[in-house]
Amino acid sequence: MDKNIEKKQKDHLFQPGQSGNPAGKKPGTRNKNSIFVQALFEGEAEELVRKIIELAKGGDLQALKICIDRLYPPLKAQSAPVQLQLPATESLTDLAHVFLKAAAEGQLSPDVAVQLVTAVGTLARVVEIDQLKERLAGLELALSYKK
Repeated sequence: MDKNIEKKQKDHLFQPGQSGNPAGKKPGTRNKNSIFVQALFEGEAEELVRKIIELAKGGDLQALKICIDRLYPPLKAQSAPVQLQLPATESLTDLAHVFLKAAAEGQLSPDVAVQLVTAVGTLARVVEIDQLKERLAGLELALSYKK
């Protein structure tokens, strides 16, 4: 890249800790609409929640959805710990097969098997990257000896 262009770009960069808009809003400033809406609901929240619950109990599906979505957080699946006999091999394929077989035999739930097989796939990518780094270092070393 041309040095003049680099210098020009650097001249326009903000210094660390310097705001791009010093006259802008201060940190923590709240949106005017949010403040307005909060003021409207001030003191009304309890009554509104009771009304939504009443409508939900009366069969209003939208009110029921609001109650479920807002009042109860979604449940997260929690699996019990499992013990599996892992193969003595270093083959990631064998390891994935163990998890799939355990799911097929009912020792593992399908969602846990999917998580474990996905973890094996992630491990395979990490191993592959490590191997590529080693090969690259070897090639660089070989090239440096030839010079």
